[in-house]
Amino acid sequence: MSVTRRQVFIAIAATMCFGIAFISSKTGSVQAQVATSNEPAPVVVEVQAAITSTIVPRQWVPGSVASRHDARVASLESGRVVQIVEVGTDVREGEVLARLDDEALQLAVRQAEANLQRTEARREYAERQSTRLESMEQRSSIAEAQLDQARTDRDERRQESEQASVALADTRRRLRDASIRAPFDGTVAERFVEAGEHLDVGAPVLRLVNTVDLEIIARAPVAMAAVLTKGLTVQIRDGQIVQDATLRAVVPVGDAQSRQLEVRVALAASAWTIGSAVEVSLPNDKGHAAVAVPRDALVLRNEGAYVFRIDADGKAERLNVETGESQGEMIELLSGALADGDMLVTRGAERLEAGQRVTISTRGAALADL
Repeated sequence: MSVTRRQVFIAIAATMCFGIAFISSKTGSVQAQVATSNEPAPVVVEVQAAITSTIVPRQWVPGSVASRHDARVASLESGRVVQIVEVGTDVREGEVLARLDDEALQLAVRQAEANLQRTEARREYAERQSTRLESMEQRSSIAEAQLDQARTDRDERRQESEQASVALADTRRRLRDASIRAPFDGTVAERFVEAGEHLDVGAPVLRLVNTVDLEIIARAPVAMAAVLTKGLTVQIRDGQIVQDATLRAVVPVGDAQSRQLEVRVALAASAWTIGSAVEVSLPNDKGHAAVAVPRDALVLRNEGAYVFRIDADGKAERLNVETGESQGEMIELLSGALADGDMLVTRGAERLEAGQRVTISTRGAALADL
């Protein structure tokens, strides 16, 4: 059977249409793949939840590091200084800081010992005499007045002996006090006398400071007295160094002129030197409930602060916020459409754009479950 020109033309046209349709379908598939590949890849981030917390407004007040044991050690005896330790010497409790010339006191001790021995001998004689007369009284061979005199002499000798014993103890104490000893462990910070000078009773000898047991002395407005309680956790800072501490004492006596009262903050082992200037964070009131966000969730820019919240589709939503007081690592929100439990990006926000899809890291997921 012969093929006409018309049939050949129809066959060629059909083939061309099929080819064009095939090429068009391939082109559309490639364009769809290109469009898909242009969508940014998910950013790996860490997240943490916003929480409802009690926020306590705080005020930073100036303070100073001080020793809990800082004494001007005085002399209990008068005399010439024959020995005194150098400034900067570390001493233990009970060690000798200075010595006075004690020759006169040593002689006084010897005299008091001799006086005690004499009175003891008299007491013993009076007691033996009283015992003999009492035995004679039983045989009615002695007058009652004579016995009463013997008993009186015995009692007087006992009192004299007791007085001599006290005098000896006091003289020995004075001899011990001629050696001025450290009342606690510390470092000699200052000397007020030198060897060879004469000291009067009560005169300061040196300044002894314990450099281990430290505290901070600060002054706070009297208006804070109602919320300042012993044992309260406060913060102290010196530049970039911030650490927690415990309010050891509140002196409930305000100054009439400054309207301030004194507080003392206990310090554990510290690298601060006595006299260092620090600041203490004290509460202004009892606090209020507010939504707080992690400090790391805040992105700070010149135009303001914002956070990225993760929505139900796993995309980052940018929200402008206004912050208030800080509470540890959490910061109060004064404005911003956030609620308790909202997941906020704490790591990776610098690479995010609004509407971008995210992937939560394993660590971030663990924080979100806390």
